[in-house]
Amino acid sequence: MEINQILEKMITVVKGCGEIIRNAEEDQMHASSKSSFRDLVTQYDVRVQEYAIEELAKAFPGAGFISEESDAVSPDPEQMIFVIDPIDGTANFVHHYRHSCTSIACVRDHEPIAAVIYDPYKEELFCAGKGEGAFLNGKRLMIPENTLAGSLVLFGSAPYYPELTDKTFEALRSVFGRCQDVRRSGSAALDLCYVAAGRAGLFYETMLSVWDYAAGALIIREAGGVCVSMEGTEPVFDRQAKGSIIAGSERIIQESGLTKA
Repeated sequence: MEINQILEKMITVVKGCGEIIRNAEEDQMHASSKSSFRDLVTQYDVRVQEYAIEELAKAFPGAGFISEESDAVSPDPEQMIFVIDPIDGTANFVHHYRHSCTSIACVRDHEPIAAVIYDPYKEELFCAGKGEGAFLNGKRLMIPENTLAGSLVLFGSAPYYPELTDKTFEALRSVFGRCQDVRRSGSAALDLCYVAAGRAGLFYETMLSVWDYAAGALIIREAGGVCVSMEGTEPVFDRQAKGSIIAGSERIIQESGLTKA
């Protein structure tokens, strides 16, 4: 199946996910904790995930799934695999902060070949196909040539990993005086998209799971940028994958000094 055909269905599905998020009833947005009091899940995370998997499974029989709110066994890596974050920015969602998204990547042969990230509040659809470019609402994205001094830096605070707090904020201190300013949004997937769109020059977080970065990594790369770990290695796209992520232009990543590459 062609990448554009895969993307077309993924876009339809992610917009359906957005409808569920946008129409969520406030009195039903109760959150429960998972690994810690900061690691939240709502019935809408589960509802969006179930909808996405059901629709994609109908369209792509035999596909495998990796999703944040599922404990399913890792699918066969030889399959077409959809990596789903039903609501990236759950804490934002719970607090009515209205900065959340659904992120879906299609992975084949251990790398993403198609990606969609949809912000239902702003109605912004970011997508990319391997070798086909990255787009925002149909407009092609290309990371601009810029410097760290002329850029905003986005970061994630890795709130589920308190042992990484010092590393996170040491990195922040190291770039704060050399960039225009810093921002913390609460959605790694949207942060990656904002870098791809040229709204910021750099994003980093010291620990993310594969569903946080799988789609965003392809969007960054297809926009002409670099997405690697802070150790300078390539991201991994299997169920157990976790690690740091830094994304931006090659020049700004080098100027930041946050990666060993």
